[in-house]
Amino acid sequence: MFISVLFRRLNDISISKRLLFISGLVALLLIGGLCALYFPQTIARTYLAIFFLAGTIASLIFIYSIKLSLKNGISSIVTGAGQIKNGLLKTRIDAYAKNEINILAFTFNELATKLEQNIDKVERISLSLEKEQQRAEHYEKVKQYFLVNMSHEIRTPMNAILGFARHLQESLKDKDQMESIKMIIKSGDHLLVTLNDILDFANIETGEISFVCLPFNLRDTIQSICMLMESNARLKEIGLSYTIDPNIPDSIYGDSVRLTQILLSLTSNAIKFTETGGVSISAKAVTDHDDHVVVEFRVKDTGIGIPLDKQEKIFNPFEQGTNHMKRKFGGTGIGLSIVKHLIALQDGVIQLNSLPDEGSEFYFRLSFLKAHAGKDWQQSAHNEFNLTPESEIGKDINVLIVEDNAINQLLVIKLLQKKGYHTTVAENGKIALHKYASADFDIILMDLQMPEMDGYETTIHIRNMKSGKKDIPIVAMTAHTIKGEREKCLSIGMNDYISKPFHASELYEKIQGLVAINVAGRDHFA
Repeated sequence: MFISVLFRRLNDISISKRLLFISGLVALLLIGGLCALYFPQTIARTYLAIFFLAGTIASLIFIYSIKLSLKNGISSIVTGAGQIKNGLLKTRIDAYAKNEINILAFTFNELATKLEQNIDKVERISLSLEKEQQRAEHYEKVKQYFLVNMSHEIRTPMNAILGFARHLQESLKDKDQMESIKMIIKSGDHLLVTLNDILDFANIETGEISFVCLPFNLRDTIQSICMLMESNARLKEIGLSYTIDPNIPDSIYGDSVRLTQILLSLTSNAIKFTETGGVSISAKAVTDHDDHVVVEFRVKDTGIGIPLDKQEKIFNPFEQGTNHMKRKFGGTGIGLSIVKHLIALQDGVIQLNSLPDEGSEFYFRLSFLKAHAGKDWQQSAHNEFNLTPESEIGKDINVLIVEDNAINQLLVIKLLQKKGYHTTVAENGKIALHKYASADFDIILMDLQMPEMDGYETTIHIRNMKSGKKDIPIVAMTAHTIKGEREKCLSIGMNDYISKPFHASELYEKIQGLVAINVAGRDHFA
């Protein structure tokens, strides 16, 4: 009992003080030994011997206490560190004394407490981040759902408006009426470009955007842009002109819709920010190869110009250089960001020359295939159309139109009957399956979003049929244009995909191509 109390009391004394005490005691013992040499008396020597023995015992006790303090303290710290390493964050060391080792133990406990608090904080932050991620994923799904429905609700009536307008355009002879209908069509296309801006911005965010390679006339494309923008330029009393290099072939292959979107956005911006002078569009062949031509496009204005320190910034989403420009000229500020991405995705780079109060010039280069470069099959298809009388192109071809919108039904019927196709309409998937079971068809045009049974489920039913009817070509004809829609249609067994609004020529080509392939396949296995 006495010994344990003694060592506990000694533990309260710092190790440095105990070492200092031992050093002093040893010094006294040495002095006492030297004194014994000069005191021959027996009594004096006896006292000195007792003093020497007591000092030695005291020194040993202090040395042993230091050993116990070091051993127990270091052992506790090592054990505690191992437990914390194994995840026992609530581990603490018993530290009741005031010596250096126990001060180290106190520090260890404080660090362990802070570590536990920090890990708890990290876990709370991690949980919060997980909830935020789930919330972001939810909002992303909501956004995609909104975009899908907005796209469908706008594109469905736009398909009818543009379709009937183009149908009417072919029957008009009066020049003024022709110009009016052209403006209706171009305005509808402009509305679609605005819609595409929103959808493309969402697709660019997800890294998904597609391009087509179809023949078009560059002069007609640029002329159409100028016709569409002419009224805006006239209202501001500024000029609008274009020049096209005669060395550019009349027919080139590329994505004319995306090119129109790019040039229309640049031209619209140029007119918006120009108060005096004018805007010009130019296209020049800078490289001419056997199979392709590289064209440099320039859109130049005499507008307000852009300061040098703002020229990179304007390509960022929702930026217009300065707040003053936003207030004065309006706009969403996503047009140039989309233009930059559309050009970059076609291996091009948009550049800018601009000086404040002098104007701006945007320019970029894109490559286009020439008419004979790997497009012989398309040319043959066009030749076949040209050689066949218009009213007989669809002769003996039966088409099942699965569409719930009455106006779009009428439009497709008119377009197909004009070419001699035989048409049958089904208002939804259930009716389509019933009609398909009781009659033979060569191809099905399938809308996706319908009541009762949608286009996806209807297609799956047809592909699961056991008879030869399961192999009929099916074309998805839909206003859905969101990322992955085409892949989804193809994955369930559809043969092709056409988005609303579509051009009649695109529809005819898809029907003719798929019917020809299907007939060839039947003949091969007959």
